[in-house]
Amino acid sequence: MDLIKEVTLLRYQFRLMQSMIQSDEFPFYRFVIDHEFEEEQVNALRKILIAFHDRLTREEVSIFAQNDHLFSKFKLPLDMLYSPEKPNLDEFKLYITRIFYQEFELKYLLLSLKKQCIFVNVCDYLLEQLKMNNNV
Repeated sequence: MDLIKEVTLLRYQFRLMQSMIQSDEFPFYRFVIDHEFEEEQVNALRKILIAFHDRLTREEVSIFAQNDHLFSKFKLPLDMLYSPEKPNLDEFKLYITRIFYQEFELKYLLLSLKKQCIFVNVCDYLLEQLKMNNNV
């Protein structure tokens, strides 16, 4: 099979998979597909959410959340990410800006994560800060 036919087939299969993913069941995965996030980007976001969860619940980032190699690609400030202080919305925005090469509403990213039950406590915490920033 030549390259053009292969790419055409992959695009068709991708559209089929998109139609199979229920946005109400897997809203974060749908968000990932719609915004064409790469695997490394999603993995970095997941590790950031783990670190934020650790910082919110136990003030120390678990060794499992640390992945300097993954974060080095995006030039994330590790001293800030692994800090024992509570995370905040500005810090999250910084990471999102460095990881993703496009703009989107943070609110919708956080809501999609929350609806899919991915680090709900972190999402609620950041959504509350987002809400307070928008009311000011």
